Amino acid sequence: MVTVKTSHHHIWNLDQVAVDIVEEMINTGSVTISLNSEGPCADSIKLYKMLDYICDRFSFDKGKITIHTYNFEECHDEYTICKHNQHWIQSTKNAFEKTSFIPDKKLDKNLFGLLYNVPSWDRLCLLSHVHHNTKNESMVFCNGTWLPDRYNSYYLNTITDYCPQEIFNIVDFLRVNPRPALEDSNSKPTSAESMLRVVKFYNDFFIDIVAETYTHGATFFITEKTLRPILCLTPFIHYGPKGFLSTLKSDYGFKTFDHWWDESYDNFKCYDRIQKMYEVINYLDTLSAQDRKTMYDEMMPTLLHNYNCLLNHE
Repeated sequence: MVTVKTSHHHIWNLDQVAVDIVEEMINTGSVTISLNSEGPCADSIKLYKMLDYICDRFSFDKGKITIHTYNFEECHDEYTICKHNQHWIQSTKNAFEKTSFIPDKKLDKNLFGLLYNVPSWDRLCLLSHVHHNTKNESMVFCNGTWLPDRYNSYYLNTITDYCPQEIFNIVDFLRVNPRPALEDSNSKPTSAESMLRVVKFYNDFFIDIVAETYTHGATFFITEKTLRPILCLTPFIHYGPKGFLSTLKSDYGFKTFDHWWDESYDNFKCYDRIQKMYEVINYLDTLSAQDRKTMYDEMMPTLLHNYNCLLNHE
C-alpha cells in the first residue's frame, strides 16, 4: 500500500509517492493508495493528474489502481474508489466524554472564537479580518510552526494564488505574533489531546468560526473542527467546501443557523465564500451583549438538537 500524506490541498511526499506507485505497479501489477485516513478532493490535490501521467508514461492499467479515501464525495470513472465512513465522529465523541465539559457561556466576553492550528490561506484571511475589522473582542489563535521540517508553515504562497488583495492585511496581522491556543506547540496534538485541552475555551466566546481542513473541489470530510462547537453547544459560521452546510443537514440531520444570519455563503467556494462570510461576521459584530443573550437563548433548541443528533450518530 502506498500512503499519500496530505494537508490543506497539498501532497507533502509527492516525489516518494510517485516512485512508490511505479515500483508497486512494476512488482505486483496493481497498487492500493491510502489517503492516510484523510478526505481531500483527489483532483484538487492533483493526485489524478500524477496518476494519469504515470499510467500514460508506463502504459499502466488505471483499473488496477485503488484509492482509499474518507471523502464522502470522491468518485472517478477509471480508478477504483473505496470510500470509508467519517471516522472523526466517533473519535471526537470518545475524546469529548473525557473532558467533563460543562456549558457556561460568558456571552459578553468574546464574540468569536478562531482556534486554528495550521494557518492556511483561508484561515489567515478570517483571522486577519476579525483582527482588523471587528470592534468586539474575540479569541484569535493560530499556530504556524508545529512541523519541525517546515520552520515557517504560514501559507503565504497560496495567498497570492487565491486572494492577493489580502496579502498586506495578513502580513500586518502576522506582525502581532499570533499565539497558538495550546502553548506547548512544538508538536501537533492528537485529536483526543486537542479535544481535552481546547474545549475549555468554548465557554469564553459566543460563535465559533470554523475553517475545515479540506475545502477545495468535490469533498465532504468532517473533522473535530466542525464537531467541537456542536458538542460544546456553540453556534458556528463555517468555511468549508461549497454545500458543506447543506450536506450536514440533508445527510446527517443537523440544523444550522440560517434563522439568525445569512448562510447563503454555503453556495460559494474559496475566496468568494470568504467574502460572504465577512458580511456575516460584520453583521454579528453589531450585536449588543443583550442581543447575544437573546439570540443564544433562541438557539438553544437547535444547539441541543445538534448535540443529541451527534451523540446518537452511529
